[in-house]
Amino acid sequence: MTQTLDPASTKYGDLIARAVRICNTAGVMDFNGHVSQRDESDPNIFWINNRHASRSTLTAADIVPFDIRAGRRVGEGIEPPSEWHIHREIYRRRPDAGGIVHSHPPFINTLSSAGVLLKPLISTATFIPEAGAPVFDSAVLINTEARGIGMAEAMGNADVGVLRQHGTVTVGGYAEEAVVRMICAEDNAKIQYQAMQIGTPTFFRGEELRVMASEHGGKHGVRKYWHYYEETATRSGALDGLS
Repeated sequence: MTQTLDPASTKYGDLIARAVRICNTAGVMDFNGHVSQRDESDPNIFWINNRHASRSTLTAADIVPFDIRAGRRVGEGIEPPSEWHIHREIYRRRPDAGGIVHSHPPFINTLSSAGVLLKPLISTATFIPEAGAPVFDSAVLINTEARGIGMAEAMGNADVGVLRQHGTVTVGGYAEEAVVRMICAEDNAKIQYQAMQIGTPTFFRGEELRVMASEHGGKHGVRKYWHYYEETATRSGALDGLS
């Protein structure tokens, strides 16, 4: 069981606050969006930024614990974002999920608004399914259990899913991986959009996709990408006052 639910006394407060600020700096999250991490000592608990705190100045004190089985925040205080159903329903279905990001990156939204599937085009985004990222065919907020279930079922076991004309969800074994996947998915969407302006994109498929995914994924790749984005955010001052 979780020994403490005080974010300031665990690694989760700093981790989630840092992850959200990195997403903000990388341009994949604005004033909305959220990152969660499943508690390693109690898989029924996840940690997530609360609904009121600014994504650009988040601190450990703004992170709250959530009880998956009960479907509510643990303890008293500011509630999590209204779309906590996204995180709950994925965690309920996928024991492999340790971190989740939901945000509204502009290029993925652009493709979605035109009915264009997000497909793997760059080496750092080979976690995108060959057939394209699954789409939940609704633009409404995922703020009810029924919508959360529908979204999670549409996403299945994919590590990235698109909410039509709304946003994107990425899943990782831990929060850092989910963050890296969100940034890389948006980078892929930008290149895909640009390629479409001058021709027909050549997407990765088959054995080439599998080989590239094995070469660019894994913990080493995540650490490399996370370190780069974290250092970039640090140099810009985006992580000042985090603690």
